[in-house]
Amino acid sequence: MSVAILVGIARFGLMVLASLGAGCLMLALLLVVGSGVTAFFAGWRERPPAARMARRLFYGAAGALSAASAALLAALLTHDFSIAFVTEHTDRSMPAPLVAAAFYAGQEGSLLYWTLLLTLLGSAAVAAAAAAAGADVRLAAYANGCLAAVACFFLVVLVFVASPFDVLRVTPADGLGLNPVLRDGGMLIHPPFLLAGFSSFAIPFAFAMAALLAGRSDGAWIERTRSFALLSWGLQSVGLTLGMWWAYHVLGWGGYWGWDPVENVALMPWLVTTAYLHSAQVQERRGQLRAWNLTLVIAAFLLSVFGTFIVRSGILPSVHTFAVSPLGPWFLGFLAAAVLLSGAVLAWRSQELAVRQPLQPSVSREGAFLLQNVLLAALTAAILWGTVLPLLTGMLGRQLVVGPSYYERVAAPLLVAILALLALGPLLPWRHRGKSWLRNLRPAFAAAALTLAVLLLLGAGAGALVALPLIAAGLATALSEYVRGGLRAGRLAGPWPLAAARLATRRRRRYGAFLAHLGILLVAAGIVGSHFWQQERDVTLRPGQSVSVAGHLLSLQSVDSQEIGDHSETVAVLRLGGEETLAPARLNYPALGGQALSRVAIRSTAREDVYVVVAGTTQDGVALHVFVNPLVTWIWAGAALLVAGVLIGHLGRSQPAPDPARLTARVPAVAP
Repeated sequence: MSVAILVGIARFGLMVLASLGAGCLMLALLLVVGSGVTAFFAGWRERPPAARMARRLFYGAAGALSAASAALLAALLTHDFSIAFVTEHTDRSMPAPLVAAAFYAGQEGSLLYWTLLLTLLGSAAVAAAAAAAGADVRLAAYANGCLAAVACFFLVVLVFVASPFDVLRVTPADGLGLNPVLRDGGMLIHPPFLLAGFSSFAIPFAFAMAALLAGRSDGAWIERTRSFALLSWGLQSVGLTLGMWWAYHVLGWGGYWGWDPVENVALMPWLVTTAYLHSAQVQERRGQLRAWNLTLVIAAFLLSVFGTFIVRSGILPSVHTFAVSPLGPWFLGFLAAAVLLSGAVLAWRSQELAVRQPLQPSVSREGAFLLQNVLLAALTAAILWGTVLPLLTGMLGRQLVVGPSYYERVAAPLLVAILALLALGPLLPWRHRGKSWLRNLRPAFAAAALTLAVLLLLGAGAGALVALPLIAAGLATALSEYVRGGLRAGRLAGPWPLAAARLATRRRRRYGAFLAHLGILLVAAGIVGSHFWQQERDVTLRPGQSVSVAGHLLSLQSVDSQEIGDHSETVAVLRLGGEETLAPARLNYPALGGQALSRVAIRSTAREDVYVVVAGTTQDGVALHVFVNPLVTWIWAGAALLVAGVLIGHLGRSQPAPDPARLTARVPAVAP
């Protein structure tokens, strides 16, 4: 009898989860509406008590969304198949970590995750803005209002269009489970970071819009916006890298970037924010490029919304998109409204944002940053055009789709120019001051010349002959900065290690930036090496046979087949060079219409990867696709250095104060 009571209580608890989650979403919607209205009133009338109330309402919305997320996670982990989302994305055979990861595997859950992070990070942002010394009530209040407006849209969708707490009329005994492609450890790390990056672009956007509404073009908004733009950029960097790593290890095609539409829309806001993080320094030091910087921040957010539209609508074919859904028109409408409103506010303030003083000559740090911005903007525009072309031509009746060759042809010259700037730009002075800076270029020119000579002796192709010397020059530039810092520390008082540590601490932003540059250059070297020197071969082997690919001897030991759960596996056991064992496999899922997946075997070293895929089976053997990919490991190592450089340079960082005369400019505020 007691067991029956406990079962009844458990079932009642499961039924409550859906109602609790839906109720928390509705409460969060009411709270963000109240927060937005109160925040805009506080900014308009410059009322600190109203601004505090708006922040508290926003914190409450974050709390309500946390409770809703906890309810959904509990429903997933307890296999509450009365909830449609749980049934569609989990089953009882899935391990607990993947069951938890199903939270963001579907449309509704990923939108909830997005909105949760938006409110949590937004709460931290508005709290920091309000607590800062000399806090500007208007700026903080308008930023709060903009964040609440964005969160309001997502909550309207979650409450009225795509709720993760919809209940089924009949509760099935088991769920449908995750797509086999997603049943991988990459599911635990890639989507959380990428979705966090996408959602966090709303924070710098909110501060940029707040600066326009409040009539501020001084250092307050640029400092806040740059800090949170760095957060967004860092999260997106990790998300993009993990996505490349996951595609490389799971899809079995030997590559890591295919210019897929969803890859493109994830890359574009990262490129735009990269441009902003550099041009912001011109505004910090010289008070210039104010309108341009605001445009970049707004564009990054709009591109993140556009990317969400592409993913949620399913209107472009991609391995990443969801099926065609009713969410597409909602996101398209939100994107159109965001473009019109932000464009109108920016146009309204454009005259006041204009800087009468011209930029310094092109041979200066300012000129290098401006050229880099032009190159990144051109690259973003080219990627955007290639992505939207199928949509535009489809409306005319004949859909045109561009392939990877288009992106490679367009991107190659722009990326080469960016590599040249990485080598030369950091050595240029602020403002043009004679030619004394030319001697600082000698290490870069020497490294480029030496690399070019070695490549010519090795008979390298034209692409490597152009890119790798520039990469070597960039590495020499970054490393020479550390050498100069070490020599400078040697002239300071005290033991050299302590003096070097003090110098690095005082100038951590500069040294962190050069570490990030080292990371980018290593990533570039990995991409160049794997692109120009990749070797591949299709072979069919029987047990006991061997094949040599790019100097690597592969011997097939056995072919084993087994049934595991809902799928069958064909495993090829290979010996690499007589020592190491590789075991690539082919997985088949009969219940999913015979869907087949590859489990790739990779032997990675700093020099190259040996990458083996089972392409199929024969009567007495196995068909293999073998790749030898040089320098791929450098991509992952370089990305780690990139993120480390950002963390070192901007967590608790110190920096020279900008010129106050350049940063105190104000434009008229919104009249109370």
